[in-house]
Order: sequence, then C-alpha cells, then structure tokens
Amino acid sequence: MINTAALFSTAFLPGQAGFDTDAITGLAEWRLDTPMLFKLLIGAGTQTTAWPIYGDGEDCPCVLAAPMAQAQASWQALSALMDKPRDAAAIVARGAISALLAGGQPWLILDCVQLIPHDIGTPDYAAGLDALRAEAQALHSALLRGDREALAPLLAIGAASPATGYWSATASAQLANVEELGTDELPFLQGLEVVGWEEDALCYEVSAAGEPDVTGLVTPYGRWIVPLSQRYVDLGVYYADDGWITFATADAPDAHGVMDLNGTMVLPPAPGALYVISPHLVQRIDPDGASRLLHLPDGALLIDRVYNMCQREDGSIDIERQTDQIDDDDKRNVNGVVDKTGKVVVPPAYSSVQDFGTKKKIAIVSQRIAGRFLFGLVNSQGELLAPCQYEAIDCATTSSPPKLRKNLIFAIDAQGLACMLTLDGKQAFTPLYPPAHHLRGVAVQSDFLYVVKDGMAWSMDFTGQLLEQFDTVENFKAAITAQLSEAMGLGKKKPARRRSFTPAQILAKADREQLRSMAALLLLGDADLAARCVDITLEELEEDDPEEEYEGETPEAACFFLLWSTATDVLGHGTTLDWKAVDEVPRIAQHIDLPALQDFRWADQQDGDAMAEGLAAIAAHLAPHQLRLVNMQDGEDTYYLGVVRAQDAEAFKVVALQAALRPVLL
Repeated sequence: MINTAALFSTAFLPGQAGFDTDAITGLAEWRLDTPMLFKLLIGAGTQTTAWPIYGDGEDCPCVLAAPMAQAQASWQALSALMDKPRDAAAIVARGAISALLAGGQPWLILDCVQLIPHDIGTPDYAAGLDALRAEAQALHSALLRGDREALAPLLAIGAASPATGYWSATASAQLANVEELGTDELPFLQGLEVVGWEEDALCYEVSAAGEPDVTGLVTPYGRWIVPLSQRYVDLGVYYADDGWITFATADAPDAHGVMDLNGTMVLPPAPGALYVISPHLVQRIDPDGASRLLHLPDGALLIDRVYNMCQREDGSIDIERQTDQIDDDDKRNVNGVVDKTGKVVVPPAYSSVQDFGTKKKIAIVSQRIAGRFLFGLVNSQGELLAPCQYEAIDCATTSSPPKLRKNLIFAIDAQGLACMLTLDGKQAFTPLYPPAHHLRGVAVQSDFLYVVKDGMAWSMDFTGQLLEQFDTVENFKAAITAQLSEAMGLGKKKPARRRSFTPAQILAKADREQLRSMAALLLLGDADLAARCVDITLEELEEDDPEEEYEGETPEAACFFLLWSTATDVLGHGTTLDWKAVDEVPRIAQHIDLPALQDFRWADQQDGDAMAEGLAAIAAHLAPHQLRLVNMQDGEDTYYLGVVRAQDAEAFKVVALQAALRPVLL
C-alpha cells in the first residue's frame, strides 16, 4: 500500500440524504504527501466529516470538507497571481485543473486518512486533522493577502509540479485498493509489452514494441508514474518500500538517479551505482569505486568514503568507512553506526561496534592498538564510556551487547587481569588477578569471579575481595574441563550415531516438489532453475556408489546438502573456499555468479586479515539487495558458501537444521 492524499467532489456529504459513493467524482491525488494546492483549495471554513470508504470512517469524522465554490474562487485568485504558463504542458495542466473544479459537484473533500499515522477516532488522529486544517487556513489567508513568498511553490507550478498533484476525472483509484487487473481490460496498455506487475509500486512495468530496455510505470487506472517518453532504463522498483525508484537513461545507462513514487526526480543521474539504504539514505558508488552516503531527498553528503552498510537488529545501520591509511594501525577501515536518517550514533572510529542492549543502551566497541584488538564501551549517544583498553568484555556472542551481572560487566584488561565495569564504564575495583580459566562463562559466575593468586584458583566477589581458595590452577582447569565435557556429552558415553542414507534410500523417498522448494531457497526463488537443480542432483544419485551414505534426519533432508552442491558447482550459486583463501574474497563474483556481487570490492586485504572479515564485507555488500550470505557448515576449515534472499532466511535455517547442518547466516 502506498499512502496517498486525494481530492473528491460530491453532491452531498455523508449523513445527508442522497449521499452515494457511486456518485463521487475524482479530482486529484498524490502519493506520499498532501500537495500545497490541495490544502489551499480546501481553504478556510472547512468542516470535518465522516468518509465511509474507510470502515472506521463510516460514523467518525476523518476528512475535511469545504464548499466547491470556495475552491473555485481560490483557484481563480491563485491563477491571477501566477506568471503566464511558459509551455504547452503548463497550459494544459492549468486548463485541466480549472475544468475539473468548474465541473465538480457542490462539495470538495480532502482525504488524507492514509497520511495521518494514527487510527481514526483517536485523539492523535484528531490532532493531525486539526493541524492540516490549520495549514489550509494559513494558505487561504496568505492568498487573500497576496503573499507571494508564502505561495511561492504554487506560483511556479508546471505541468508535473509536486505542489499541484495528479489531476484526473476518475475516483476509481482511491475508492478501492489498487491491484493488478487483466491487461486486456486496460486500453492504455494495448500495443505495449507488459514486463510485469510491480506490487511495491502498484504499477505495471511496460515497454514499447522494439525497445525492451526502455521501460515505464503506469497504474491500473492509467496514471503514468514513469512515462515511456522519459526513455528511462534499469528501473529499480525494489526500493519502493522505502519510497524511491532508481533509474538510468537510455542515453547514459551507466548513470543512475532517484525518483519518488510519484515519478518526481529527486537525484539526477550521475555516473556509477546507487543503493537505497533506508527512506532517508542512499549510497552512491562512483565508477572508480569511491563511495559516499547521501541524504534523501536533498542529496546532501553525510559521510564520504563509506563502503559497507548493514541493517542492525535495532533498526540503525552499521557503516564502514575507509581511513586515510597513515600508518599500520590506520590501514584497516573503521566502523560506526548511523540511524535511519543518517544521524551519526557512533562515530566511525572503531574496528567493530556490537549491538546495543535493549534496556541498558550500551555497546561493546573495539580498536586495533599496537597490533592488538582491544575493547571498550559506548552508549547510544556515541559517548565513549570505557576506553578501548580491555582484552575482552563479556558478552553472549561476537555481536551481542555486554552481559550484565548485578549491573556490572566482566572485563579482562590489557594486562590480562579480571575486573568489573560499572554502567558508566568505570572500574568497580583495581584489577589485581587474572581469570582462572580462558572460558569467560567459567571465569565469571552470577555472584563471583574465578581468579588466580599465587598459582591457586580463588573465588572473588564483584568488589574485588577474595572469598575462597579452591585448588591449584591446573587441577581447577582439569575439573572444569571434565564438567564441561560431561555436560556436552563428551564423556565416556559413546555419542549417538547420526542418521544417514544411501542413494537408493534417498531416491525412494524423493518428493520432487518438496526438493524443488528446498532448491529454490538456494537459487533465490528461481523455480525453473530449482527444477533443473533437482533433476541434476537426482541423476547424479542414480549414478552414485550404492554404498555411499549421506547424513540427515530424513532422506529429503540428506539431499539438501547435495542440492547446495549442485547449485554451487553446476549453477554458479555458491562456492567452497578454504579458510586460508583470503585472496579469493575480492574475486567472489567469479565464484558466485550473481549480479549483486559484480560490483563487490574489498580493499581491506592487509596482512593478518581473517576470512571472517572478508565474509562480513560480502554480507554487508549483499544486505542492500535483501540478500544474505550463508555458510552451510559452521566450525569447519572450509566455508560452504551460498546466497539466500532475506525473506527466505528463516525457512532456510529450518530446512538446514533438519539436515543436521549448522548454517550461519551473515
């Protein structure tokens, strides 16, 4: 659904005898906003009224109504202030507005229900409607005063100005949900090639015969959002949920720009690629690889040399920025966090920024100092609470917020000594002793720490006071290791044998439809390619060694890894990389043949870089495309890589776990 403002004319108001929704006449509409002209025409002396095309609006005032005669007078007064139209399109546009107002019925209705982000009948909704009424009153007063400055956007209107809206004689678009119709029912599509229905833009993408690359967008009720006469190519409607469409022109197909869902240009085309990150942010990558973060809709530069961006669980955005590379410690790129509007939450000065806690808005950050990665704490205002001088700070995973114990955080300082940090980053006591075990879950309990003093393991409270001596460090570690092994089932008991199946058993149970669904997860939803993948896999099983066995909870699940192998080796939708193959990361597009990876660049290839960092860079590059990088088997020396759609991530994890795999989605 695209939120839209609309003007209607009616002979009667709801509640009056004779009111009939079938007799409503359409005047104008505009997506995403209420144009200034709509507000001016509704003007002064408005009243609220019910509007039964919304269920909740049948008995509750939710729209503004004004006499049509007032709207006609306002238009005439505005026209007298305007400069003469400079082109034929402006003449036609003004004539159409005049004709529709003159031919309208006695009442004018401004429907902006979809643009007030509150439920009909609530105090917040009423306040939003009152604010709109106040804007309309102010514009009407400015018109009466002849205040050209206040009316400037209207005085300069052209044929397609956002200040005027889209004018039409039909109300069909707003009296029902906009949905795909049969193309043979729509005369304006005759003679055109329909590329497809774009649900997010509520438009058909079409092209003219003989020019398949030049496409346009038109609604089912005939409104051209992107006319074919614009000669646009490479329309990117996958950003429509964020309110934008990317495009290039036939004359300059390598230059990309941004328009809104009304077809109004926001950023003119410029050489390079564009990736919309959020409703307020876009990444522009120049042909030479230079990248920067821009604000939408004004295109203002927010951060230069930004290369990787990734949505965080809390809705903010991770950013990676290229440094000036002055010395060895500065050669690595730095990371920070911005909110959806581009406001810096954590400045890009860190090697990593982990998630913020949901209650205590604190995150762990790291910096490379003198060849070591050391950790600190920041708050959600970006203030450094604890400097990056700790060897470790306790958390559940490498992306989690710090773990709290009695509102304290366990840390190991740069000298390897255990301590507790307060929520403002201060040390609760002076560190004196190292932790007694390398596992942090063992080194710190709910009420005390395990530390080492004079070769002996002790418990210590969170104030730094020693409590009880246990044993030598060696005996303590041995006892802890034995307990952990028993808890993990690694003791004397023989672990249960995992189920496995021969090719004949898998083939006997093979359900092609189910396997195609599984294969589609690995092939970005391409049903034809999934069917081919299944055919190849089953054919190879028929020719396989009958004594071979494949692990899985079911024969179908055992086949999942085989499907991945086919998708990888035959269809180019994945790859296998050795843990030492860091040099292969920049060439990932040669291993995984996907358009989203063709412009992937990874400059951070200095000595000591880990495969994990390269995979993280690939994952961040895929994120704006709504794709996820996946490693089919975690914890191995080999990376079994593939790509899945973000919308398929949960389904993928379910199927992979059924196959006794340990998938990691990055």
